[in-house]
Amino acid sequence: MSDSTLREKPPATKAANRPRPGITAMIPCYNEIACVERAYREIRAELAAYDDVELLFVDDGSTDGTLEAIKGFAAEDPRVKYLSFARNFGLEAAFSAGFKYASKPWTVQFDADLQSPPQEMHRLVDKALEGYDVVFAVRENRQDAWYRRLGTRGHQTFARRWLGIELPPGASVFRIVKTSVARKVVDSRLSTPYFIATAPLLGARYTTLPTTHRPRLDGQGKWNLRKLAAHAIELFVGFSFRPLVWLSALATAVVVIGVAILALALAGRFGPTELAEASLVTGLVTLVTLAVVARYLVRMMRVQAIGAPRYQIREANIPIRADEALYGYETPYVATEVWENAS
Repeated sequence: MSDSTLREKPPATKAANRPRPGITAMIPCYNEIACVERAYREIRAELAAYDDVELLFVDDGSTDGTLEAIKGFAAEDPRVKYLSFARNFGLEAAFSAGFKYASKPWTVQFDADLQSPPQEMHRLVDKALEGYDVVFAVRENRQDAWYRRLGTRGHQTFARRWLGIELPPGASVFRIVKTSVARKVVDSRLSTPYFIATAPLLGARYTTLPTTHRPRLDGQGKWNLRKLAAHAIELFVGFSFRPLVWLSALATAVVVIGVAILALALAGRFGPTELAEASLVTGLVTLVTLAVVARYLVRMMRVQAIGAPRYQIREANIPIRADEALYGYETPYVATEVWENAS
């Protein structure tokens, strides 16, 4: 797959004339004690090519010693920053916090398992400096379970072709983002922080770039069929009303047909068996419709609660907002001046 321009961009500058920008390497972690040290070493080695860097670990409520390992890195390396959530809030919350607290002009998001090799970040940086706000890595020869590969391809294709959702084809969480644009995505406060869909919705200039992919070497993957299905539903409901329209039309048609069958049954045209079958179909469609409507109601409730933080931070070694600190102003590093007047 060749990289393709998906948004109009300004003229590119020659690679030799491009500056090396300030980089935040953002690494969300959840129970990654088996691979977090390797992630730190490999990412740190690649960052040596840049003068202005930081490594920002976002611990998503780990319970296996991941946070203690990160603290060890921070004690020896002043470039290591970290946030630790009070519990597991999920990947979207973790990268939302990472983008918000990144201090460099560009943020590269890594996975702690390093299935996308850190050395590929240089190609992402060079591509971004051609004039893009976001460059999404597309995993070539993806080394994941078949159901993950099929599930990702299937739900992204369905979202683009049938629901009209603009998505970069094959985009993954390994990406480089202009930090100011990433904060716009986080602050958009949509019902679901689905970055791959929100960035195009806001008009960010983006493209994709094929990158190598390797098997997971340590630890256990966190994605299963249930999480993949929930992730797809969040995308469908969060960025399109077409499922609701389709099911509403289907439910209306089934109800009309059901009433007609009932009338024919009362007139003696249909027997009890046909009436029972019609009732079963009507009931199933009604249940599915109610389930979809319920998901949209959850979406509306989330929009109503946009003032509430999506996560709470228990510990950090950088300034954080008081409203995002579990213990408020009792928490060390709460920035009483920087964030009090922040929107």
